[in-house]
Amino acid sequence: MAKLAKFKQSMHQTSGVMDVCHSKYIALSASSNSTLRHIRSAKQNVDTSWTKFSEKIRHAEREIERRYKEELNENNNNNTVRDQTSLQDTSSVGSLDFDNETEHVAFRNTKMLVQELVNTEKAYVEDLKDVVVGYKVRMEQSGECPTLLKANINTIFGNIEDIYNFHSKIFLGELERCSETSHVGGVFCTNISNFQMYATYCKNKPRSENFLSTTDVSFLAQCQRDINHVLDLRSYLLKPVQRIMKYHLILEKLLKYAPSRNAKRRDELQEALEIMERVPRYANDIIHLMGLEGYNGDFESLGQLLLQENFQVYINGQRKPTPRQIFMFQFAILFSKPAPPKAYSRKVSVQAPKYSYKSHMLLTQVGITRFLAEDANNVQFQIKVFKKEGQKSAESFIIQATTTAIRDQWIDKIEHLLFAQFTSMKNRAASNVL
Repeated sequence: MAKLAKFKQSMHQTSGVMDVCHSKYIALSASSNSTLRHIRSAKQNVDTSWTKFSEKIRHAEREIERRYKEELNENNNNNTVRDQTSLQDTSSVGSLDFDNETEHVAFRNTKMLVQELVNTEKAYVEDLKDVVVGYKVRMEQSGECPTLLKANINTIFGNIEDIYNFHSKIFLGELERCSETSHVGGVFCTNISNFQMYATYCKNKPRSENFLSTTDVSFLAQCQRDINHVLDLRSYLLKPVQRIMKYHLILEKLLKYAPSRNAKRRDELQEALEIMERVPRYANDIIHLMGLEGYNGDFESLGQLLLQENFQVYINGQRKPTPRQIFMFQFAILFSKPAPPKAYSRKVSVQAPKYSYKSHMLLTQVGITRFLAEDANNVQFQIKVFKKEGQKSAESFIIQATTTAIRDQWIDKIEHLLFAQFTSMKNRAASNVL
């Protein structure tokens, strides 16, 4: 109806113009008898045009009313379809064990969370595109880019282009095609190998920050102005780190609202949650390991890095604990000393922690004690290194965690590794006998 009212208003204005024409005709008739014949002819033309125009107005009004009625009927039909869909959704909800108001609310919240995930993913992809196209590609192609910057493109950006390609060409599309919220967990699970690239990116991030904080970046500032960014490149290079830390938050909520008796959906979401908790944790562990100095061995010989944590350690019965950053590998445990705060640069916003190597021992050389009599808070455990030839006594490390949960996590992991190694050695011995 708004369109019809607007059109009628326009017709009314046109009618006013025609009235002016009639008024001018009367004035001309009174002013000059010599042109009366011409004026009458003009009046006849005006009257004919006005008749035709009036007919067009009436036709247009009828057409607008007809189209309006059709649009109204179409809207009513759409509402009916939506109502039917709503009924179908309610039936679907019932099949998912949403048979009360609380579960209906959970279902709606799930829909909103999935939409939030898709929308934020789109924004993230656009940010990545700005970095790749607005900065990286321009630096590679521009003759004005300083030689030092161009020579360190890989240092600055790491593998951010690979991350952009994955999210823009694969992950975003799969999220958008999730017609059912239960598919979201599966999307994460099937792309676990692609998310491993974040570990590589995080591993390079401190090097990138250090380079940008000590280099002339006037060319990058010009790039920033050209693409109308308020924040600088360093802020945008943080976005992959920030994004990988957020996925598990949404997955936690999706799992919370998942129907209890839909085992497949809950299992997929649980697996996806574990993946997206493990990926950023592993990336963080790698960052800490890259800050280790003084170890001249080969990390690959120690096996996969499994855990890293800061502990207070009582070494060989000393009364005062010593701070140690401990790294647990598949085949060894490595001790290091955290660097003092003054060793860090204030110019770098994302800094790699720094540690100096102290010692390491193979898991085949150690024994573990879970409970200690003097540990009233249940936060300590003991590692003893078997006495080597020529040593007077075995080395002892009483390791104090900040929480019982951290202590139990480390003990469980060490015991699991020791049992796996014992089983492997037993099997090898048995095969040699045969």
